[in-house]
Amino acid sequence: MKQREVAYLQLLVILASSGTPRGRKNLADELRIGEGVVRTLLEGGRDLGHVSVHKAGVKITDSGVSFLREALSICGILDVFTVDEAKKLLCGKRCMAHIIAGKIGDVLATRDALIRLGACGVMLLEKKGGRLLLPPGGEDLAAYSQQLVAILGEKVEEGGAAIVACGDTFSDALAVVQLRCAEAFKYEG
Repeated sequence: MKQREVAYLQLLVILASSGTPRGRKNLADELRIGEGVVRTLLEGGRDLGHVSVHKAGVKITDSGVSFLREALSICGILDVFTVDEAKKLLCGKRCMAHIIAGKIGDVLATRDALIRLGACGVMLLEKKGGRLLLPPGGEDLAAYSQQLVAILGEKVEEGGAAIVACGDTFSDALAVVQLRCAEAFKYEG
């Protein structure tokens, strides 16, 4: 998967997570890419029927939401959503939860890769015995945040996992999309 395609998926996640239309400059700032690249991504997205462009900004369409779900599922990501509650434990201005199908794998390598991609804080969780545990030590998330347990507990399936990544921009917080989709589509970058 090319870097521009990863940026397109991240752009769609931002639009899907936003309750209001977003402007091109705001999207460029959040994705840390140029406005010209965002314009090109939006033109392509409009042509595909994934986004609609209005004077107030850009919104994702139902077709765009369906495409995003399908693309993310290929990457092993079942859901992505904002979790501002994680800022109390981690860092940054933006925090996103990524619900993962199956196990995370090498948790230390995953955490390190996400930090290299821009996340300032990462929380990896696995659900075992109905509890959200922090690997590799297996500490219960409930000891740190009942609020996050309430938010994530019902979304993570038994034997599944979640990765919460935070950063100063959505690009940082969506590093999981870049890491998992690059792996799924064998993109180096």
